[in-house]
Amino acid sequence: MPSRDRVLQFGKYEIVDAIGTGGMATVYRARLPGPMGFEKPVAVKVLLEEAAGDPDLVRMFVDEARLGARLNHPNIAHVLEFGEADGRYFLAMEYVDGVSLSRLLKPGGRRRKARGLPVEAATFVADQVLRALEYAHGLIQEGRPAGVIHRDISPQNVLVDRSGAVKVCDFGIATGPWRDERTRTGVVKGKVGYMAPEQAAGARVGPQADLYSVGLLLVAMLEGGHPFEGTNTEEIRRQARQGMDPDRIARLPGGEALREVIATALAPRPKDRFPSAEAMRRAMREAVPDREEAGVRQLAQMVQEAAAAPVPAGRRSRKASVAPTAVPSMPRAAAPAGTRVLVGLVVASGLILAAALVMALFGWSLPR
Repeated sequence: MPSRDRVLQFGKYEIVDAIGTGGMATVYRARLPGPMGFEKPVAVKVLLEEAAGDPDLVRMFVDEARLGARLNHPNIAHVLEFGEADGRYFLAMEYVDGVSLSRLLKPGGRRRKARGLPVEAATFVADQVLRALEYAHGLIQEGRPAGVIHRDISPQNVLVDRSGAVKVCDFGIATGPWRDERTRTGVVKGKVGYMAPEQAAGARVGPQADLYSVGLLLVAMLEGGHPFEGTNTEEIRRQARQGMDPDRIARLPGGEALREVIATALAPRPKDRFPSAEAMRRAMREAVPDREEAGVRQLAQMVQEAAAAPVPAGRRSRKASVAPTAVPSMPRAAAPAGTRVLVGLVVASGLILAAALVMALFGWSLPR
């Protein structure tokens, strides 16, 4: 039976709650209602009001919608619709019923120490991310290679559902030939803790930059911590430009063959890395051949536990503050007509009963 915990109405979508917010948009869990009790769960990404006044951010949002409409792969969260409602641009996307990889790595909130994933689970996640990248890197658009480079592979942009399925999301800063005329050398985009050295330096990037990010993702999953840490963004960016310490790679769990895969993915020079996402997948399959069955089972169990765990107080307060204020033009959902009539009858009955009690108390009677 459909749940009726509707909070806000945005166009044809019923907003349930806020999933998260960033510098450009807020993402909401929502549903698309239909006749006879039909409803489809969706994620709605709404451009923030302050971002709507920045032409570059609007263009990035529109580019994400256009690219998302062309990406059709089981390991990529699908874009369902791009539109405008209440004067705000939005993207309706596939809702993944699960958690982000960052939540799996740090299930207890910001103050809890991150935990590592089992080797099979970690390599299965990397395998599925590489499937998505293999498709995106080789995408053909109008008979020509589109060369989509994600540029933001990180735990926040990898989703795992309750069955253990893995999906890559957020192609908002993806680059390729269609954006070449807009790319400026020295401009750094992406999460600094998961960047290849050339990306951290502001140079042009190719597919090998995404493979480097997958290598860092593996380090994070196996260690249970951030690949690069520091007190400020510039310090982390400096570490990213220098690359991963080989001695640290040598201490990773999973066996020598897997460490060699990670070391190749994290080679300082792009030409020394794997030539493609498929080549990295093949090497990882040989290093951990039995990862899929065990990995899916482990991930499904971890997602169930993470989804059932209470959200830390800090996250709850942030979530509660986002929902009513991030999209101020959303009207609150009106009560159903039947409910309004019933409330009116109850109020009227109460007034009549109160009047009767007063008349009885003072001995009054109705005129004949």
